[in-house]
Amino acid sequence: MPPGTESPAMLHDFILWMGAQFSPEQYLFWTRIQCLAWTSADIIIVFYAIRIANLGRQIVRQPLHRIPYMILAATIPFVPFIAVVATGWGVFLLELAITIPHFCLLVYLGAANFRVFPAMLARFIHGPG
Repeated sequence: MPPGTESPAMLHDFILWMGAQFSPEQYLFWTRIQCLAWTSADIIIVFYAIRIANLGRQIVRQPLHRIPYMILAATIPFVPFIAVVATGWGVFLLELAITIPHFCLLVYLGAANFRVFPAMLARFIHGPG
């Protein structure tokens, strides 16, 4: 059979085989690593989303966002605890507690700046004036 045309049963068997190669301790270790990496990436993405929104607000002379920075900063102290949570369920709950505010911030930034972003894009495309 050519590569990429494996049957769903083969893929299912491969996934089961992969899962059987990890002990629960190894699985939790790698889950923590992945969780730390994704959470750190979330923080960086949200930080720059706030900066971009503020750039747009500055162009249209709107007050800059301050509270989103505070909310983002309030989630950062919890990130190191991901490395020491004892169970997978604990990692999941802590990840939710950290990333739900990030998601809410992204939704807020999109809604609060719905009219700002087109003006910002127009300014970048056509230049000042």
